[in-house]
Amino acid sequence: MTNNTIGLIAGSGFESLGFVVASRSPTKTPYGAPSTPVLAMTVGASQIACIARHGEDHAIPPHAVNYRANIWSLYQHGVRRCVAINAVGAIDASFSPGTLAVPDQLIDYTWGRQHTFFDGDGKLEHIEFSEPLDPELRGRIADAILAAGGTVRGGTYGVTQGPRLETAAEIDRLERDGCHMVGMTALPEAALAREIGMAYGICAIAVNFAAGRHPDGKPIHADLERHTRRGMGTARAVLEALVRDLAG
Repeated sequence: MTNNTIGLIAGSGFESLGFVVASRSPTKTPYGAPSTPVLAMTVGASQIACIARHGEDHAIPPHAVNYRANIWSLYQHGVRRCVAINAVGAIDASFSPGTLAVPDQLIDYTWGRQHTFFDGDGKLEHIEFSEPLDPELRGRIADAILAAGGTVRGGTYGVTQGPRLETAAEIDRLERDGCHMVGMTALPEAALAREIGMAYGICAIAVNFAAGRHPDGKPIHADLERHTRRGMGTARAVLEALVRDLAG
């Protein structure tokens, strides 16, 4: 039975989660086509609504994702609590590749993205965004990480434009700004979810050291596949625990 209140947006490494897709529901939105049909994905004893952020063939770059259509599609399928899986680079020395974090703050370094539903057609609303990620859902994700045997850490997620990775100097800047991790997709996704009335939280997976942060001076992509596989294995267990909790 599908639990339509729970949704998932999965990013890089989506296929590594290994969940069965039971059905695909093509969706039309006022904002164009979403990255994928809404996928009914089997997680434990439940089915949840899922969208693969970069497409099922991972062909959509971060700056070209139709974030508005993705959020709209999930909302139209009844999703009111959305968990996002985001692959990130680790800036903070305590956040090692292959492990998970539950960020609590975001800093936006992107530009040119369609970042709001309030585009001049209808009533304008200035959303409250002091806490950009839903506190209750963050707590549930943290509990699921503990249940899966992981360690819980928070932190600030710096959202860059992509698709290129950052320079070492840019990472130095992000660290001075207070960022603990860097990725390319949390915004405008989180803001759109807030605008539409959807609780949104992130389970971030460190898949590499950020530029200039590898302790051995290796390139960013060193051991990327191994870290992704390890992180996605943990993320699968986290999602199973989280869905049991939310569906209970």
